[in-house]
Amino acid sequence: QDKLPPFDLAVAKNILKKELGKESFDQITNISNPVAAASIAQVHFANIETLEGKKDVAIKILRPNVEKIFNEELDALMFLAYIVESLIKKTKRLKLIEIVQLLREITNVEMDFRFEAAAANELYENTKNDLGFNVPKIYWNQTSKKTLCLDRVDGIPIREIENLKSQNIDTKKIAENIIQYFLKHAIRDGFFHADMHQGNLFVTKDGIIIPVDFGIMGRLDKKNRKYLADILYGFIKRDYKKV
Repeated sequence: QDKLPPFDLAVAKNILKKELGKESFDQITNISNPVAAASIAQVHFANIETLEGKKDVAIKILRPNVEKIFNEELDALMFLAYIVESLIKKTKRLKLIEIVQLLREITNVEMDFRFEAAAANELYENTKNDLGFNVPKIYWNQTSKKTLCLDRVDGIPIREIENLKSQNIDTKKIAENIIQYFLKHAIRDGFFHADMHQGNLFVTKDGIIIPVDFGIMGRLDKKNRKYLADILYGFIKRDYKKV
């Protein structure tokens, strides 16, 4: 999730310079060593100069050659799926080829940070009045296909339960809030964070939940939102026939 071997800081700076151009790159100062490294990208802290002054930011940088590696491995998976479906007719119902194709589509979107930036921006606009849930702001001048720049998160990773308790944060309340916000975003907005594992959630000392990594988002149309609301209402009322 966030503890893979990182690539070198010099490589990261070269990617930034190439992606952003001199003017936008020169607005970045104090680029740190990697603070988190996952399968697709790694994160650095930095400062940027904006019209409102200096901002503390986190910059996510795509791993070099990761698109090529992913697509080569997906080609191998596709070939394997084709062989399995051809040789064992019963596996057709598993739709293995369709699954690999879907995986390819999802990962190719996830490896273009402009999609993630747009998703983060939409979630930010939807939730800016939700007390206790803060989405980091995107800085577009330092964002491109391979780089994503957003507000630095000053919080405790949600997996560090003892650390949260030592700050007198009510973990039961945090758990309730996460469920409430998730359902609110899904049913009210029809747009939600679809990758809320513990590597992607932070909590501030004031108990505010901050999500990161907006590479995988979910959308529900009005009909499905009503359908989901009806199911949840049925569970709450213990009306299992309705469910």
